[in-house]
Amino acid sequence: MFIRRAAALLAILLPLTLLPASAIGYEPRGGASFNVPNPWGSSAENTRIVRAVEEAFRNVRPTAKDPRPVILLAGYLFDRKASADALIAACKRGVSVRVIIDRAVVSKPLRRIVTALNADNVRDGNNDGIADSDPRAGRCNGPLPPSHGGLRTRDDSGIPLMTARQVNVSLREPTGRDVTWGRDGSYVLRCSGSCRGGEDANMHSKIYAMSHTGSANNVVMTSSSNLNAGGANSGWNDLIVMKSRPKTFQFFVRIHRLMTAQKRAGRKLVEFKDGPYTTRIFPMIGVGERRDPLMVDLRKVKCSSAFGPTTIHIQQFWWNGHRGNYIWDKIRSLALNGCKVKIIFGAVDSGLLSRMKDARASGLIELWDSRWDTDLDGCVNTRTHMKAVAIRGTYGTNRRYAGVWTGTANWATGSLTRGDEVTLNVRSASVWRQYVDRWNVVKRHSRLQWTRGDRDPTLPPCNDD
Repeated sequence: MFIRRAAALLAILLPLTLLPASAIGYEPRGGASFNVPNPWGSSAENTRIVRAVEEAFRNVRPTAKDPRPVILLAGYLFDRKASADALIAACKRGVSVRVIIDRAVVSKPLRRIVTALNADNVRDGNNDGIADSDPRAGRCNGPLPPSHGGLRTRDDSGIPLMTARQVNVSLREPTGRDVTWGRDGSYVLRCSGSCRGGEDANMHSKIYAMSHTGSANNVVMTSSSNLNAGGANSGWNDLIVMKSRPKTFQFFVRIHRLMTAQKRAGRKLVEFKDGPYTTRIFPMIGVGERRDPLMVDLRKVKCSSAFGPTTIHIQQFWWNGHRGNYIWDKIRSLALNGCKVKIIFGAVDSGLLSRMKDARASGLIELWDSRWDTDLDGCVNTRTHMKAVAIRGTYGTNRRYAGVWTGTANWATGSLTRGDEVTLNVRSASVWRQYVDRWNVVKRHSRLQWTRGDRDPTLPPCNDD
């Protein structure tokens, strides 16, 4: 009897001993998290967001409940070696890693993931679901097996690291048809401009979604931060983690597939509500002031609430143009009606900033400038890169609302109508508190704006993260 029990116990414990220590008991932290950029943060504080995403990638692996796990990524910039290592390792564990990237990035980390994930990709020119040719390598750039239909076999680890030119060609090849993704079901794609918007626009979303990671299933992370040095070192950024949200995860699977297929957006708002989370996907063709979802939200805000005056804490990176001005007009009217409005900005056009300074000088709002030229070279090194509003007060019929509206979209002309963006509204008092606390942290590292002559409003950023 003892022997049988010991054998049964060994059968249970042995698989656990084969797992990496990080996989045992790991679960991503839900809610919000934030980094601290230079010159104030340590290396660990700089990279808090990107390391959280990478740790999640490292803990995705096939399981009995999720035998074909998936990682979805959409990012504007990418240059992190650790991120590349995590994604390549996930592919080699049997995870389908699907990456959409913007910009003409040719960093070595990107070249590495393109080589690893696209080596077995193939073309399907006539869309018949059958590959036009044999793959150049096996799964995740591994060797082709001897039994692979008489194809050549390899004793090395696959094709060599792609050149910048080869990367640019390969980044155009994956399509919405999964046959083109190869046997590993993985790829890296650069859309022709925005994936679902204008040819001259950008893929500006930051999405990190996993069918599971560690003990958490259906995990979706949205952030203002890319997996790059600028996102860690140069800007204040945020990350929201949603766990156990199968409907939200499947929504992102569909959206990511549409982006891969470069299926153009229409005039209808793409919105998904799941408990306290409301996710919106852009572009939205033809949207103007009347249909702008942020304006629809702001029109629901009233300045008298069960808490007293409604409070509005804003951190906004880029604020300009026609859209920026009509958003400001609404926020100013809320301040005139008694809402307590507090603003930190990262970049504002000169005319709009003059209007904000006038409101600040009259005591209508608080206005803080997060920009710092830390090396005195004439351009901004550090500033807020968040696009977040924390509101506590009356929203619609709820006089006790507390929540956060965040995402990737700047308050700029064309930000909703041209490029790929994602925004997320979270109804949560605890998340609201996290963002207000962070607003106060950033405020302590910002400068008070008082009169028009305070600082040069056109001081350019040194980077765009």
